[in-house]
Amino acid sequence: MKFNKVYSGLINKLPPSLVCEAWSRIISRKRNPITEEEASSINPLVESFLRHEVNRYQKKLKYQRKSWPIVKNFLYDTDIPDQETQTQDTDPICVHGEEINTRVKKELDSLSRQLLEFNEKTFDPFIQEITKQIEER
Repeated sequence: MKFNKVYSGLINKLPPSLVCEAWSRIISRKRNPITEEEASSINPLVESFLRHEVNRYQKKLKYQRKSWPIVKNFLYDTDIPDQETQTQDTDPICVHGEEINTRVKKELDSLSRQLLEFNEKTFDPFIQEITKQIEER
């Protein structure tokens, strides 16, 4: 069954999926259930229900329009030079390899020194105690 033709102005404001959903909702309500015959005839409850659905749908559309501002994508506006000039202008990545290696070695040396100092502070009393026990035997 369908809604009465009197409500075609309201129905045309809704997409078909929402019209079908509204039909199933109005005939299967828990409070004040309406039969299919009553829903397909002229009824003030049906009209108010359809007006409510149209208002909900329009608010949803309005909110969606507000929440998505149009942002210009500057990536599409950039001019890309020829592939040849692009590769000629770039420096090789490996030029700084030696500098990176020396920095890594310095950091590694510093960390190993810190680890040795920590181990000496932490385990030195235990080692001295163990050596005393061994010497006493």
